[in-house]
Amino acid sequence: MQISLVKTIVLISSLIIVQIDGIQDADGKRIVSNYERIKQLYPQLSSSESSQWRYADKDQKHPCKRECVEQQPMTCYYYMVVHYDDTMADSCKRYLQSKYRFKLNGKDYIDSFKLAELEHNDDCKYADGLESQIMVVNGKLPGSSIEVCYGDTIVADVINSMHETTTIHWHGIHQRSTPHMDGVPHVTQYPIEAGQAFRYRFEVDHGGTNWWHSHTEHQRAFGLAGPLIVRLPPKLNPHAHLYDFDQSEHVIMIQDWVHNFDESVAENILINGRGRNMKKNSKVKPTLYATFGVIRGGRYRFRVIFNGKWLSSSCRSSYLNINYYRFAGVSNCPVSLSIDNHDLVVIASDGNDIEPVEVQKIMFHGAERFDFVLHANQEIANYWIRVKGYTFCAMNQLHQEAVLHYQNANTQALDTSTLSYAYDAPGIMLNELGDDAGGNSAQSISLVTLNAQHVQPPLSPALTYYTSMNAFELRGEGFRFQMDDITFTMPKMSLLQTRNLGIGQFFCNSSQQAALGFNCKSRHCKCSNVIQVPANKNVEFVISSKSNTAHPIHLHGYTFRVVGMGVLGEQRIGQIEEIDRRTPLPRRGRGAPLKDSVQVPAFGYTIIHFNTDSPGYWIFHCHISPHSESGMAAVLRVGEDVEMKMCPVSNCGLCSSVA
Repeated sequence: MQISLVKTIVLISSLIIVQIDGIQDADGKRIVSNYERIKQLYPQLSSSESSQWRYADKDQKHPCKRECVEQQPMTCYYYMVVHYDDTMADSCKRYLQSKYRFKLNGKDYIDSFKLAELEHNDDCKYADGLESQIMVVNGKLPGSSIEVCYGDTIVADVINSMHETTTIHWHGIHQRSTPHMDGVPHVTQYPIEAGQAFRYRFEVDHGGTNWWHSHTEHQRAFGLAGPLIVRLPPKLNPHAHLYDFDQSEHVIMIQDWVHNFDESVAENILINGRGRNMKKNSKVKPTLYATFGVIRGGRYRFRVIFNGKWLSSSCRSSYLNINYYRFAGVSNCPVSLSIDNHDLVVIASDGNDIEPVEVQKIMFHGAERFDFVLHANQEIANYWIRVKGYTFCAMNQLHQEAVLHYQNANTQALDTSTLSYAYDAPGIMLNELGDDAGGNSAQSISLVTLNAQHVQPPLSPALTYYTSMNAFELRGEGFRFQMDDITFTMPKMSLLQTRNLGIGQFFCNSSQQAALGFNCKSRHCKCSNVIQVPANKNVEFVISSKSNTAHPIHLHGYTFRVVGMGVLGEQRIGQIEEIDRRTPLPRRGRGAPLKDSVQVPAFGYTIIHFNTDSPGYWIFHCHISPHSESGMAAVLRVGEDVEMKMCPVSNCGLCSSVA
């Protein structure tokens, strides 16, 4: 359902205020309060939803953030206003007048703990202390954490108070019963227009560490993202005995960051929306580090989300005056995380349980999540949590830190002299990507060698699809990213909503282009690339990168098994299909780890298996924003129209933007 906001926004001191008395519903009826407005728009709003209204924009504990009990699901309501904002607005500066740096025994220290009051100050988005225009939900950077139990129903009213369209994708939720709630513009829904609202309603069908984020152009890069934590009842949690605490305070969201939107690579890394400024000769003082508290002897579950998106040169936003579509380079910025003097017992990835493995460092690629258990068994003190950038993030030697704070530790004992990009935390790295991507070494453990906690018989694929990622250079116009030698363009009509209108003639794929006599290897092919996949079949995708850039791939609607990964090299990667058929590439059988996002190595491949048991239109794309927006995507059309879930009439209407 869409609603029209007549006089929606007032900008006062960088804050956005929704004028309630100026809102009308689709029938033009005047609504006098937020609560009354929602009740009139949605008369079916339950009493439990109504009681949650007061938590919509507060720091109070939401009633759905609870200990999970079997067979006791709740309906969880959220009110999400999407709007423009600024980092380091005047409200921040007022809190930062005092001096927080000091010297002790000749070393430079910073009292990050005195800055803790900013943690609950919604008006202050600190980032790394420099002013920048951003996009946020309810004034938070990163967005507020949504925390529910498996089987709950989420109801989220998204109010678009920007001057451009938006949508919200619920990353990690399969949407098996509600594919029209997946949040992909022109694939599963029409975008939410400026000044309109949209209600998402879906059952939480996948547990673990997930996240929500905008699926519209550059918006995720500027702050429209937040955690979505789905907990299980203790009896259903195979790792419950490994830790004592699973708290909101130990959710970590990492993202790369820029200040000048014309930059071609990331300029910084933020941890939970803050961190030290990395510019040389920076005069930004003080530094606000994210701080995570523990009590000595406790075992804590940490949940880490990597919103790695990278902004390339010249982004386009009509409001922020950003040009988004001309690319001067290609970038992939994985990061590693380590905690001084502490081991990390990894227990889950992308919301899927794995057999515990102890490491000292974890590498994250775009959209990946890892959960680990930390035993606070060291001396009472403060310890650096270190995040280090690689590949293109290494160009600016990007690194960032946060603080692990033991209760009763000296709050003025943070030694900044050890902070350097050159510092390499000792120990074993999980998920490191290199030439040995398919195997382990003395210093690294490959993702593909992890074991799923619940071992299932191996899938025997009935069909194998070979798909590749590359870039096509247009003379004088830069690169256009591609899958299967096709630059993906979003259709004008939403695929799921118009599936019965006979618009299949507007689809394309590599086979169709070849049948028409087009050689997409020598000419630029650009269209809505839709790959037909039958429903309820075991399928295999062999995904390759034909360039010197690795790509993090995300498949909507499914969890898949990662059964193979490796590097063939520049000379051989173009013949991967022939090589695989002549001498099959290595594949795992039982116990392969489950994921929804995975890295494809440069000049290498990743092999995934899954069963197509959820018919619909599911996008499959690189999770580096400029790559997907410039065409590195395809849509899997799983099943026939009659096999797909029907969407409500209110969500299936045609869009006025159709040309």
